[in-house]
Amino acid sequence: MLLTQLNIPFDRTEIDILQGKSRSAESVLKQCHHQIDADGQNIDLNREEIEQVVDRIASQGLRVLAFAKKEISAQKQGIDREDIDEYLVFLGLQGMIDPPTAEAIVAVRTCQSVGIQVKMITGDHALTVAMIARKMGLGQESDALVFTGKQLAEMDAQELANVVEVSNVFARVAPEQKLRLVEALQSKSEIVAMTGDGVNDAPALKQADIGIAMGITGTEVAKEAADMVLTDDNFASIEAAIEEGRTVYGNLLKTIGFILPVNRGEALTI
Repeated sequence: MLLTQLNIPFDRTEIDILQGKSRSAESVLKQCHHQIDADGQNIDLNREEIEQVVDRIASQGLRVLAFAKKEISAQKQGIDREDIDEYLVFLGLQGMIDPPTAEAIVAVRTCQSVGIQVKMITGDHALTVAMIARKMGLGQESDALVFTGKQLAEMDAQELANVVEVSNVFARVAPEQKLRLVEALQSKSEIVAMTGDGVNDAPALKQADIGIAMGITGTEVAKEAADMVLTDDNFASIEAAIEEGRTVYGNLLKTIGFILPVNRGEALTI
């Protein structure tokens, strides 16, 4: 079984291409019936052993990629998605490191210190997300409380609204569940800013009070649905913009608070 840890600084686009966007290791395994052993021979798939390795890689904070193959007849003129939906041969796993940047960690802590809740919603493995959340400081006490998309699917609107208040981390989330999470926060009278880059993020970006699309890796659909576009794809830029905005807002309140009493006095005098 192939198990590799890469320390190569891939950019977000390359990672998305390698992962096929929505293809998790578990979904690839569901399409496999055999695997390659150390001698290169086809053997029956040991799903339980592979899933244990996936969990072990993910618990180190690595993004897990699964590789599989299928032989196609030489007479076939083209390949459709249905051709690779089953009877694949599992080849191995790869762990890819995609750590949070130091400035993003500082930005998250700054936001939390001024009363802004930061929540991570992703399609990655729950164990990977839990490790990253600990590094980002998203755990309430020690370990972050992680809810998966499967758990969210079983909740009604009220249960979801309660869960989104107590947890900051959501893993293996489907695009439609991102929209539900935004609506759940809004039902609690929260002002919600949502970031996203894919076509599937568009509904959540549109529903949020402030939709923020990624300017570098974001799709045109996401940019059109968003209220603003982040040109450098850096979370720290959001924190800096909030700080600047609060400064401007505070100055406006001070200016109005000064002008109104002075003008009232002048008007009464006249």
